[in-house]
Amino acid sequence: MMLMTEYETTMVVRPDIAGDAIEATLDRVREVVKTKGGKLLAIDHWGKKRLAYPIKKQSRGIYVHAVYLGVGDLVAEIERNLRISDKILRFLTVKVQDSVDPATREEKEYDTPKYDEPDQGEAAEAADGKFHAEFADEDAHGDDDPEGEISASDDDLDEPGKE
Repeated sequence: MMLMTEYETTMVVRPDIAGDAIEATLDRVREVVKTKGGKLLAIDHWGKKRLAYPIKKQSRGIYVHAVYLGVGDLVAEIERNLRISDKILRFLTVKVQDSVDPATREEKEYDTPKYDEPDQGEAAEAADGKFHAEFADEDAHGDDDPEGEISASDDDLDEPGKE
């Protein structure tokens, strides 16, 4: 019985990439796990989300989460493949648990979403060709002030030492 280490890798994929291209990247991850003697437990598609800050001039990204077991240089090979892919904006791998028996771990099934679904704002605009305020992007008021309550100009700011 060979014990393995459990890892999780979360990837942020460019939002303008088609679903087939994302699946091709995930197929490469599956292939690396299989070739290196690992076991893929799950791939979970979290969908398109707004990023906290722009990455490579993108404000949104498609999140994909993979859970797998492996030994040796499996993680290094997966990360090498993700690093050279122009489809991946960012990724992070964490070690979840050491000494896991692969026979006791089962693969999880997740629903695969449709990647080409437009955002709510895009859907409303596309439906009748008009912009709808209720579907406006969250960026309308900025990230730091979601309610639009803070409004400060340079004149409103106190200078140190002035009263």
